[in-house]
Amino acid sequence: MEEFRRQGPRIDVEALCWEVLDTGETSAIAVDLSQGGIRIERPFVGGRTPKVVPLQLDVPGIDEIMWARGEACFDHVVQVKGTLMRRTGYRIAIAASRERRMIREYVYDMHRTRRMLAEDFASFTA
Repeated sequence: MEEFRRQGPRIDVEALCWEVLDTGETSAIAVDLSQGGIRIERPFVGGRTPKVVPLQLDVPGIDEIMWARGEACFDHVVQVKGTLMRRTGYRIAIAASRERRMIREYVYDMHRTRRMLAEDFASFTA
């Protein structure tokens, strides 16, 4: 498997996401987003995660659904509060230019805003 290095910031999110599988759509929560990838979590129900899947992401705060083809970079099963959860990281392999731009702008804007708020908080508490 090729190694892809992340470029640009990564932000924490809570957004609805769906994997479009042969058996239908599987809902998940996107918990981490960058301009080139996404990490999702959902309850573990067994089976394998395909290497390539169509994804739908409800971009928070924008009221848009983004479509992309994701290539699995990692797939782990972890225990969270007594429940088995599947965490999968996808590299966004194919997406429309408009949607790539939308995600890039969203990630950079949120990263900048959060950094400024953290700096303001740090100066306020100092």
